[in-house]
Amino acid sequence: MKRMFARTWPRVAGGALCALLIAQVVLAGGRKEHPYRHSEVDIPVSLAVGTVRTPEFPVIGQWYDIMIQVEKPLPLVRMQCMMGVTSGLRDPKDCSSNDPLLRADWTVFDSGRVVDRGTTPTRCACKFESKYIYKFLGSFAGEAGKSYVVEVKFTNDGTPLNVANPHLIVIRHRKN
Repeated sequence: MKRMFARTWPRVAGGALCALLIAQVVLAGGRKEHPYRHSEVDIPVSLAVGTVRTPEFPVIGQWYDIMIQVEKPLPLVRMQCMMGVTSGLRDPKDCSSNDPLLRADWTVFDSGRVVDRGTTPTRCACKFESKYIYKFLGSFAGEAGKSYVVEVKFTNDGTPLNVANPHLIVIRHRKN
């Protein structure tokens, strides 16, 4: 009996460990790295002058936020200036005359019809986390049962921010 247990035990333990590792890989693959992991849209983008369109996505009757998420590979002060996420406390001499680099106009379409539009706010409209900075571009009201496309036109050359792995995110508005 002892010998049978001695041979079976490593197999059982190895099988359990393998199952645990597979479960972790499967669960991690389904998660996105940002806290807005339940977003309707999350696509990598270039911040070069030009236009980006999201795929069509269905909504429920609720407000939606449009934002750009970046990592923080550069010094924080420089990132804040480039993103336009200074809160007014930052001395303007810390930023260059070209800042903010992130400038955009956005439009929301329903079946080709414009339902809302806006431009990057000049105020902070931002959120900071240990790994990411979020710049909120705007919000729109979603009508239940409809599908929308968001178009973002970057109006300034923000390519120096491309090292920060920018993503365009559209998500149901949530209170923080």
